[in-house]
Amino acid sequence: MKHIFLVLTAVACLTSTAVAEETAEDVIVQLFDAMRAGDGDAIRAMVVADARLDRLQPDGTLRQGTFDRWINWVGQQAEGAADEQIFSVETLSRTDELATVWAPFTIRYKGELVGCGVNQFTLGKTGNGWRILYGIDKPAQEDCATFRENFGK
Repeated sequence: MKHIFLVLTAVACLTSTAVAEETAEDVIVQLFDAMRAGDGDAIRAMVVADARLDRLQPDGTLRQGTFDRWINWVGQQAEGAADEQIFSVETLSRTDELATVWAPFTIRYKGELVGCGVNQFTLGKTGNGWRILYGIDKPAQEDCATFRENFGK
């Protein structure tokens, strides 16, 4: 009887850990994991239909786009070809249904450092968990080789 109790307790602990609720920040981490894997379908599952993905250009103009275009590009990449690393991530949420994730980044393409800057994502809590509603990035105008170490200075 004691063994059955121990087994049931262990299963209950594992089950509660396995169903731990993901956060908005977890979704963004998974987004870039899927990018590195070249898995556009995984990204598509994290984004609401017709979500915008824009870029604020260095000259201040807005280049409008969609996640669909980026997802299709990611799906054509070999695993490891596109490697965007985020750091110093900050999440703002005053409700349980809406969050903003701010994520500075550096990006390598086929091993070469090709850019850096800051991402901002707006996420909403749906019946299927956190989903990305909108994204925008702003490329940095400084040296990307030192961007991460000098970030915030």
